[in-house]
Amino acid sequence: MRKVIIALSIVCAFSVAAGRAVAQEGTGGTRSVFSIGAGSRAIALGGAFSAIGNDASVLYYNPAALRLCRYPGAVLNHIQLFSGFSDATYDFLGLVYPTISAGSIGLGIMTVGTGGIRGYDEFSRETGELTYRESQVILGYALDLPWRYVGDVTAGASVKVLNQRVGAFSAAGTGLDIGLVYRPKYVRRIAVGCNLQDIVGAETKLVTLSDKVDRTIMVGAGYTYPFKNGSSLSLALQMNAPQRDKREFRVGAEYLFKNYVSVRVGYDSEMITAGLGVGWRGFSFDYGYFSRGDAGSSHPLTLSSRIGASIEEKIAAREQGRLVEEERRIQQILSKRISGHVGEAERYRKEGALGKALDELKLALEYDPTNKAVSDTLAVVERAILAAERASTQDAEKAALISRHFALGLDYYSKDDYVLSRAEWRNVLDLDSSNASAREYLGKTAEKLASLAEQHRVQAVEFERRGQLAAALGEWNVVRTLDPESAEAKQAADRINLRLDEMSRDYTQTSKRLKVMELFDGAVKAFGDGRYADASAELGELLRLEPTHEEARKLLLRSQRRMTPLTDKEKTQVRALYIDGMKFFTQGKYTSAIEQWKKILDIDPDNESVSKNIEEARKRLENTGVPKGKR
Repeated sequence: MRKVIIALSIVCAFSVAAGRAVAQEGTGGTRSVFSIGAGSRAIALGGAFSAIGNDASVLYYNPAALRLCRYPGAVLNHIQLFSGFSDATYDFLGLVYPTISAGSIGLGIMTVGTGGIRGYDEFSRETGELTYRESQVILGYALDLPWRYVGDVTAGASVKVLNQRVGAFSAAGTGLDIGLVYRPKYVRRIAVGCNLQDIVGAETKLVTLSDKVDRTIMVGAGYTYPFKNGSSLSLALQMNAPQRDKREFRVGAEYLFKNYVSVRVGYDSEMITAGLGVGWRGFSFDYGYFSRGDAGSSHPLTLSSRIGASIEEKIAAREQGRLVEEERRIQQILSKRISGHVGEAERYRKEGALGKALDELKLALEYDPTNKAVSDTLAVVERAILAAERASTQDAEKAALISRHFALGLDYYSKDDYVLSRAEWRNVLDLDSSNASAREYLGKTAEKLASLAEQHRVQAVEFERRGQLAAALGEWNVVRTLDPESAEAKQAADRINLRLDEMSRDYTQTSKRLKVMELFDGAVKAFGDGRYADASAELGELLRLEPTHEEARKLLLRSQRRMTPLTDKEKTQVRALYIDGMKFFTQGKYTSAIEQWKKILDIDPDNESVSKNIEEARKRLENTGVPKGKR
C-alpha cells in the first residue's frame, strides 16, 4: 500500500507540471503525457501537422507522413516545461530515412520527466525525494500505395514501446499507430492526413496500478501555395478526437521565405501558439511558444539537419548512371565492331587479299570516321594496292595510265561514287583485259549499283502506281544511269513519256515538262560522267521550272556534295546521329533508329553504311511482326 501511494503522488505531481490536470470528471489520465507533440515547428502550428509534416517529428503525428520526407534527416527537440516547474523536461529525438522505392523508415525517442518529488508512506511520513520518467521509442514505416489513378496515397504504421519509471519501480507496454496521407491527382497542393494514434494503446502496471493509453483519432488537411521566388505559404487544419475526452480543433499557418526564414502561428484548442525558424544549407533552428494558463508558458527549441541526398537527387543520379552505363555499352559495341573489322582487314592483308582488307577498313571507318589509326591503315592498304598494281604491269606508260585509272577507281569506290568507279574499272580493263583486280572491283561495283538500281526501280514502280509520273520518270532515269542496259527502265521511260504526251493538252505545259525531263536526263548523264558543276546548273534550271521536283532536289544535293566534301561540323553531326541510331537499334527501337539514320541521308545521301543499317532495321521490324502502319 505504501508503494501505491508513492506512485500516485508522483504521477499527480507531474500531471500538474505538464499542464494537463484532470480536464473533466471521468477523463483524467486517459491521454498520453506526450500529447504536447514533437518538434518546435509542429507545436508552433498548433499541432496541426498530420497532413503537412515533412520531417522526422511526423513519427508522432502521422507515420504515413514519413513518405513526405524527401531527405534523410534528424530532429532534436527540447522543452523546459512551464514556468515554476524547472525540473520538468520534455525531449524528442527523431531520425528518418526515405528510399526511392522501398518506402521510408523512421526512429524516434520521446522522454518526459521530473525530479524533486516528495514521497510519503501510508502514515503521511516523508520518505525522501523521488524522480519520475516516462519514455517511448517509436519505430515507423511508410510506403506509397499503387493507386496512382486517384492520386498519391501513402500508408504508414508505427510501433511504440512505452516505459514508465517512478523511483525504483518501472513498467513497460507496447502500442500501435496507423496513418494515411492522400494527395488528389489533380490538386497536388492539397493533402489530407489521418492518424489512428494508439489504436492499440500501451498498457503499463506499476505495482498494482494499471494505466492504459486511450486512442486518439487525428484527421487533418493542409494546403501549400508556392511563390515564384521560392517562398511558400502553408495552411493546416486538424481535428483530434480522443476516446474519452472532448474533441479538439487545431489550426496553423506558416510562411517560408526562400527556404531561409519561417514565421508560424497557430491555435492548439486551448491557446495561441507561435514560432520562428531559420534554415541554412540543410540545417535549421526552430523556436516555438505555447502556454497552459496558470501553469505558464513553454519555449520548445529544435535543431534539425538533412543527412545526404534527397529522393529526387538519388533518382537523378541513378538515371545519370544508367545513361552513362548505356553510353559505355554502346561504345563497347562500336569498339568491338571496329576491332572486328580491323582484325579481318589485317587477316586479309596477310593473305594478300588487299581489296577485302580495304572493304573491312571502310566499314570500320563508318562506325568511327574520326579514328586516325584506321584511316592511316586504310591509306597504307590503298598504297599497297597501287604498288601491287604497278608491279603487275610491264609497260611503263601503260602502267602509269592503268595506275592513274586504278587510283581514281579506288578513290571513287572509297567515296561510294560507284558510277564513276565503274567507268574507271572499265578504263583499266580496256587497257589490260586480264587485270584481275580491276575485274574483281568491277564485279563488286556492279553488285552495289544493282542494289541501288533495284531501290530506285521499286520507288519508280511505286510512284507510277500512285500516278506520280514525273517522279516515276526521274527514278527510271536514275535506274538507266545506274544500269544503262535495263530494258525495263527504257520501256518504262517510253511508256511514261507517252502517257505524259497523251495527258498533256497544253503546249506550254508539255514543253515545260519535256524541258524538265530533258534537263533531268542531262543532269543525270552529267552526274554519271562526273561533271557535277554541269549537273548542278541543269538541276538549278530544272527546279526554277518545277520547284517541287523532289528527285532533282535530291540529285542537286548529291551534286553539291560531290563538289563540297563534308565539313567537320557535318561529320560530327553525322556521327552523333549514327550513335543515336545505334542506341535505339541496340534497344530494339528500330523505328526510332531508322528516323535518326534517315537524317544522315539528308546530309550525306550516298552513305552506303547508313542505307544498309536502315535496310537491316526494316528487316528486323518485319521479323517482329509489327504492322506497317505502326512501325
